[in-house]
Amino acid sequence: MFGYIKPCRGQIGEKNFAVFNAYYCGLCKAMGKCCSQASRLGLNYDVTFLALVLSSASDDKYEEHSERCIIHPFSKKVCVKDDAAVDYSAYMGVMLSYLKFADDWHDEKSLKALLCMAFFKAGVHKAKKKYGEEYLYIKERLNELSKLENEKSGDIDKCADCFAKILKRLFAPDFIKDENTRRALEWMGYNIGRWIFVLDALDDIKNDFRTGSYNPFLKDFDGGNIELYCCQKAKELETTLTLTLENAASGFDLLELYKNNETIGRIIYDSLRIKQAQILKKYIGENNGSI
Repeated sequence: MFGYIKPCRGQIGEKNFAVFNAYYCGLCKAMGKCCSQASRLGLNYDVTFLALVLSSASDDKYEEHSERCIIHPFSKKVCVKDDAAVDYSAYMGVMLSYLKFADDWHDEKSLKALLCMAFFKAGVHKAKKKYGEEYLYIKERLNELSKLENEKSGDIDKCADCFAKILKRLFAPDFIKDENTRRALEWMGYNIGRWIFVLDALDDIKNDFRTGSYNPFLKDFDGGNIELYCCQKAKELETTLTLTLENAASGFDLLELYKNNETIGRIIYDSLRIKQAQILKKYIGENNGSI
């Protein structure tokens, strides 16, 4: 469910891509500092975007340093350091990763998930001590989603709502004090969460059908040609996905950011739309004119 908020370097430009990378590297360092070195395995673009947005919505000062790391031992990378939003996002990323693996272990008895939980155990222990309420909230929403999955629910709105509420909560931390900013962030976070969930479910239809895994969109599939069904479903969802992205963009437009306005805007208006188009084209492009 992660990896959909990925900046397109060619579209957003080198300057904006460098800004995002500085937060990406800073988040990696923060995960090691705040949680555990093993927690850095949970680094992803989606949580980096959370760090970027919250840092930009706050007037707190931060620093940038050029540092080496294990992955890049011979060249220094610019990292955002000493930023409350980045540290907060590090804790949230670790909890999201751990609870997702815990959910996979509970539902599927996946040994891979159990092993990953062990890697994150020390980090999530620190995260729970600092952000216990957020941990319980994420867990409760994932439990609701797990219940819908166990019921083989075909209600995509209910399923997406569970994940969207998680991002709504995470996008409005206590250190953001202005109420108008918090409301805009919540609306933006909710719609990005909904967009991620629906797009992920669409992206996985064919694979879930082949493996027999749960997918809310397969509830309506009564046999026949899975390729044509995926194409039809993609065409049905195109408008909904686009409107959800526009809702997220409207939240962004209401924000008064202190920095990185162009970077965030280019990701929302360019990169996310490109990602959506790539997944839709995977189904519609292959079967254009077949339905």
